[in-house]
Amino acid sequence: MNAFSGRVHLVGIGGDGMAALARLLWEGGSTVSGSDVRGGSRAVALAPGARVYVGHQASHVPERASAVVYSSAIPPTNPELRAARGIPRLPRLHALREVLRGRELVAVVGTHGKTTTAAWAAQLVTGVAESGGYYVGGEVPGLPSARLGRGPFVAEVDESDGRFLALAPEVTVLTSVDTDHLGTYGGLPGLKRAFRAFLARADRVAVCVDDPRAREVAEGLRAPLTYGFSPEAALQARGAAYSRERASFELFFRGGKVADVEVPGPGPHNVRNALGALAAGYLLGIPLAELAPALAGAARPRRRLEVLEENGYLVVDDYAHHPTEVAAGLAALRLGWPKRRIVAVFQPHRYTRTQALAGAFGRVLAGADEVVVTRIYPAFERPIPGVSGREVAEATRATGGRAVYRDSPEAAMDAAAERIQPGDIVACFGAGDIWKLAREMAHGLSYGS
Repeated sequence: MNAFSGRVHLVGIGGDGMAALARLLWEGGSTVSGSDVRGGSRAVALAPGARVYVGHQASHVPERASAVVYSSAIPPTNPELRAARGIPRLPRLHALREVLRGRELVAVVGTHGKTTTAAWAAQLVTGVAESGGYYVGGEVPGLPSARLGRGPFVAEVDESDGRFLALAPEVTVLTSVDTDHLGTYGGLPGLKRAFRAFLARADRVAVCVDDPRAREVAEGLRAPLTYGFSPEAALQARGAAYSRERASFELFFRGGKVADVEVPGPGPHNVRNALGALAAGYLLGIPLAELAPALAGAARPRRRLEVLEENGYLVVDDYAHHPTEVAAGLAALRLGWPKRRIVAVFQPHRYTRTQALAGAFGRVLAGADEVVVTRIYPAFERPIPGVSGREVAEATRATGGRAVYRDSPEAAMDAAAERIQPGDIVACFGAGDIWKLAREMAHGLSYGS
């Protein structure tokens, strides 16, 4: 199935999506090399034998490379891209398209929930149908992030750089549409147009109708399969209940009960993710009655309300980096562990996002009992003068929350430790490197320090 032969070099191989692509190329018979400023241990684990360089230099590009693939974080001035003139150069999703040419593609897209939805859909399809492949931009316990396989292929598809329109899937699942990556599209109307164009390329579409913008984007499409809690949904969850890390609900399809479903994740947002995964399998022709029982045993991606420790305290690590995601995480913790205080530690992700959404972050974080905000994780962005995590802490206080700002992760951890009481939930939110703080705090609390 692999359209590439010989050696493929990946610039930015350490990122989740690129490391997963390295796995697909390796399984397809390519020799893989790559580079990343952070190293590429994950890529080496996924593609054994891959040669990975730390840092970017022209000399890293193999002389006989058949293609050079680059992530959206790599600028055109990168020395390896410059050195690759004369060699086919492809963005990540364009390379994925070539790898999957001729396969039945299920694309999971949306601002929120796509990693979990894609991971669960992948496990359902490969488990129940006993065939297929997948590509997920996150780490799933017990599974590689990608598998080439044969037959239908489930892929998490990222809209951040606009290149997702290169794909033409047979099935698309749209989880949500929210205010993120607006610089790529010139605003929310442009983002909605892009999602609508992507849906129009698919033969079959599933849409979460609980999300008003997703519902709007799907208007006028031919017979989309709707899912959610809404009475309008064809695939509907009723009677949802929540207990710690799990949820349950009754699954109805077009008014008739199909099954009782157990969800391996907390909160209403994970019920929606489960419905999206079931919808993907159904649109591939797998009966819902076969899909529903298999969901309970699916693994949840790491850093999605991942419980790290419970020893008088509950330490949770979560990838949330948008106000809607933080709100969903806090709601899930309140429902799953009622009557417990929440100490939230938040690391803003990117200067542009913080500048645009500091007030919204503050309003959401005010729902925690105590809040510690630390400095911004820049990703590949340059600092914006006057923009910092301090604005988020101030916005939290302005809406009635209890919040402090600490510039370093170490100081943030000390501030959180001062506020923790026995029985509290300590929830670390952010898409940067706050996971290190969460794990250090879990280790310390496990020993009662």
